[in-house]
Amino acid sequence: MIFTGNWFLDNYIMTDILSEVEYYCGTERKKIHKVSKGNGSMLYGTTWRSYLAPGRTRTPSPWVNLYYTKCHDDYPELENIFKEFTKLYLNNFEYDQVQMNKNYTIPRHIDSKNVGESVLVAFGDYSEGGLTCVEYENKIVTYDPREKPVKFNGSKYYHYVTEHKGGDRYSLVFFKNNKKKLIN
Repeated sequence: MIFTGNWFLDNYIMTDILSEVEYYCGTERKKIHKVSKGNGSMLYGTTWRSYLAPGRTRTPSPWVNLYYTKCHDDYPELENIFKEFTKLYLNNFEYDQVQMNKNYTIPRHIDSKNVGESVLVAFGDYSEGGLTCVEYENKIVTYDPREKPVKFNGSKYYHYVTEHKGGDRYSLVFFKNNKKKLIN
């Protein structure tokens, strides 16, 4: 067991874990937002793309026409860490993908490939900002996902993250993908 059950102490533990990951931006994320080397936004889970670069292929997954992401192959230990964390803090929230971010501010968007609710958590030693804004029907609600997990339907409501100051900001978005079908 890695986590203690104390949200603030476990925030530091998760920060340490996430700081050991080498971040980059996938092709689609590079189009959205330019980030400096060592920062980025990458998917942990599966993708439909079977290739990484010419001559390099991805590891097949147990789902029809899906392959494990580079991040999943590079950091397989994160799968159990994420499971322990979600069991402890997200009431066993069902997810099959995790969007991992380091110092990545994403503009207003809707998650067109997500199914149902997503849960966002943030970690790090940043001092200001890094807030999550969700545009509901009649109002914009601002959350600090370092204080507690934020659950919302990212496929229904526009949302975005504000700039942060001082230190590194890590965030994890747990969600379900609409492309998962198990191979029988």
